[in-house]
Amino acid sequence: MKIERLKYWSLVALAFFPIVDFLLRKVPFLGSVWDDLILVGLAALALGRYLAGDRFEQLPYHRILTGFILLGIAYLAIGLSTFTIDLEGFRAIYTYSFYAFILPFLIDKDLAGKLIRYSLYAGLIIGLHGVYQYITKAPMPPGWVDATETVRTRAYSIFGSPNIMGSYMIMMFPMAAGMAWASRSTKERLFFGFVAFITLAALLFTFTRGAWLALFVALTVTAALFNRRLLILILIGAVAALLIPQIQDRIFNLFDPLYWQKAARDGRIARWLTAYDAMRYNPFFGAGMGHFGGAVAARHFDIRYVDNYYMKTLAEMGLLGLSVMLALFGTVIRNLYTRIFKPLQARQEWPLLLGMFTSVLAVLVQNAVENVFEVPAMNFLFWFIVSLTVILTGSSEKEASQK
Repeated sequence: MKIERLKYWSLVALAFFPIVDFLLRKVPFLGSVWDDLILVGLAALALGRYLAGDRFEQLPYHRILTGFILLGIAYLAIGLSTFTIDLEGFRAIYTYSFYAFILPFLIDKDLAGKLIRYSLYAGLIIGLHGVYQYITKAPMPPGWVDATETVRTRAYSIFGSPNIMGSYMIMMFPMAAGMAWASRSTKERLFFGFVAFITLAALLFTFTRGAWLALFVALTVTAALFNRRLLILILIGAVAALLIPQIQDRIFNLFDPLYWQKAARDGRIARWLTAYDAMRYNPFFGAGMGHFGGAVAARHFDIRYVDNYYMKTLAEMGLLGLSVMLALFGTVIRNLYTRIFKPLQARQEWPLLLGMFTSVLAVLVQNAVENVFEVPAMNFLFWFIVSLTVILTGSSEKEASQK
């Protein structure tokens, strides 16, 4: 019983990952290992379940993820001369993906629903903090906005970066909206509707164009797959947002030739081209994990972030690594689509599932303009939400297959 209670509270801590990580980072030693300790403990429990005969339904993305992990191990063997750095790079890329194999052994549908709620509670707390920062005009570095813009501040909360704050909110907002829609009681609909409102407001106050556009793309794709009439609502919402002067300035600034000149000289485009050049020295295998464009490379080689997780992967793991990664993410989306959309009408929680699908897709889109998965909380939450979505759809899938 004590082990079950410890498992439960460990999962709760993971649902509040950004907040727990922020607080524990202030504690010497514990802050850098707390998530590793939970991972090892939960992995041991999952292994015990496996040895006892338990199994879970493996989807195609599980098999591709296994291959991707084995590929990472092979890269470690290739880079023995810089093994320590490569191992750091391996951990940054792969650590949280192991939860895709661990969580199905430990979480049932009821617990999955609770953990989603806890994640949204964390989103509400962080979202409120972001709104508070905007209202109180929290100080920010001048480089976060161009001199010609009228943005007075950008919300960043505990992440210290408005771009990652935006990434977090594009995960929380669709789930909160879906939970509000799926809730049966008026009280819950009002509460989660409030969570959706706060997370959307916090997203807007980050003034992160990449997150805005990623959410727009994800909502558009989800609407097109589910009910194309919803595209009208999305378009109306986008137009309404453009009526806000600060948002209008941020979006229309993308069409300014000066913006692209700066991007090509010392901005994202320059960094992407640098990543491409780094790959050309070893097109198949890349420069090695942890050697370019991420946190590990910044620590060891003083190399700037690439601001594109896929270009960073191309530079570090070459065409082979990027191809397998893209195949993995594409299969994740296809598997979730199959489990959510085909039996959609029979699910009470279908609005929540649509929200979770949108969250996963939005973060994958934003990775094209930001190193989202370099942040432990975001990397973990991606695999957490993917796994919870699969768990929530598991019973219905089995029932459908038995008919």
